[in-house]
Amino acid sequence: MSDVRIEIPGDVLVTDAEFCAAVLGGVNRRTAKRYEREGLPHVIVGGRKFRPLNAGRAWLALRIKVRSASPRRHRRAS
Repeated sequence: MSDVRIEIPGDVLVTDAEFCAAVLGGVNRRTAKRYEREGLPHVIVGGRKFRPLNAGRAWLALRIKVRSASPRRHRRAS
């Protein structure tokens, strides 16, 4: 992992590769690029892609969907 980090107010920018390894569980950077179209934040600084660590985690947390609990159907005894 790269140790390049940029401090910004309320967050820290990490490299795209570090973000993919740490937050997205090691997925390919192409997957992260697809997530960009769905709203994953990023910024280009000096020709390198960085992602805000906390904002990226928050974005990922919003994607978690919980299945609604539907009432169970009871079988009638015969």
